Amino acid sequence: MEFDNADKVLVRNLLDHAHDYPWVMTDIGLLGLRLDDRREFRLHVWAPERRVGPAVVHDHPYDFVSRIVVGELTNVRYVEDPSGDPYVRDRYVPPDEGNRTTDAVRLAGTARTYREGDTYGQSAHELHDSRQAPGTVTLLRCAFRDVGRLTVCRPGDTPWVSGISRTATADEVKEITAAALERF
Repeated sequence: MEFDNADKVLVRNLLDHAHDYPWVMTDIGLLGLRLDDRREFRLHVWAPERRVGPAVVHDHPYDFVSRIVVGELTNVRYVEDPSGDPYVRDRYVPPDEGNRTTDAVRLAGTARTYREGDTYGQSAHELHDSRQAPGTVTLLRCAFRDVGRLTVCRPGDTPWVSGISRTATADEVKEITAAALERF
């Protein structure tokens, strides 16, 4: 996916008029906006201070390419490894998060940090987590895949945190986009 400086101008305009758009919020500290009806393009504004619990390792129902418009994030990819850290692994068939199977797994991760202008890709089946600086903005292009189930891995006795989005409040939109605008 090709991005250019015009994308940064477009994103700035969207954030300047954020109250005009239907944003969603998730418990992972993500304010999101779909940019098309096919759900191919998304804008994410990160507020890690609003995350419920620690970052969880997860996969997606889509491959994606992400560009860091402003800010910084560290993406950690995980593989099963007998000498890795222990996690509780939850698996479910979307969208039924409540009907999960749970077991234990050991994972080892490799981290890479991305900054403004960088682009990275992630396949649907790859386990990862990401940690963002507050106000980081990413632009994604998603390609949905036919996945049988999704996986979430959480450390130790950490409780389950839903990945389902809800409508963002006006205050959330105002506060989170203001933090992002400070990075422009």
